[in-house]
Amino acid sequence: MNSAGGKYLIFSLPGGLYALELSQVAEVCEPQPLWPVPAAPPYYRGAMNFHGAIVAVMDLADFLGLPKQTEPEKLIVLHGGIAALAFLVEKVIRIVLSEQVELKEATGATLSNTLIVLSEGRATLLDAHAITEQATASISQDIV
Repeated sequence: MNSAGGKYLIFSLPGGLYALELSQVAEVCEPQPLWPVPAAPPYYRGAMNFHGAIVAVMDLADFLGLPKQTEPEKLIVLHGGIAALAFLVEKVIRIVLSEQVELKEATGATLSNTLIVLSEGRATLLDAHAITEQATASISQDIV
């Protein structure tokens, strides 16, 4: 399995390494002041102003059902073409090129079908589109 020319942003959440395709990421920054979003699921920590646009901020570990994380150190803002959404994460590790890693197929996960084999371990490549679809569906269920 190979994604020629791809770049991946590697970051940590409780219990492991995760990744997003760099093309899905608009910016990595420090956590920003947040405004509450009434009636939102608990993994939504609030909304922020991102260069004049309102962006929802999600605690990605909480959304994925991972153990409570320490105070997030970084915020990964998704590309606007995907969603007005940002993920709170523990740490951003680095960017890797597809030529520097081995990609393996993962089975049984709805938000990922690929593992990235790195020198420091394996990172689960998350599908930002699938996450936003699942998050949207969960909000719709909460409203109904």
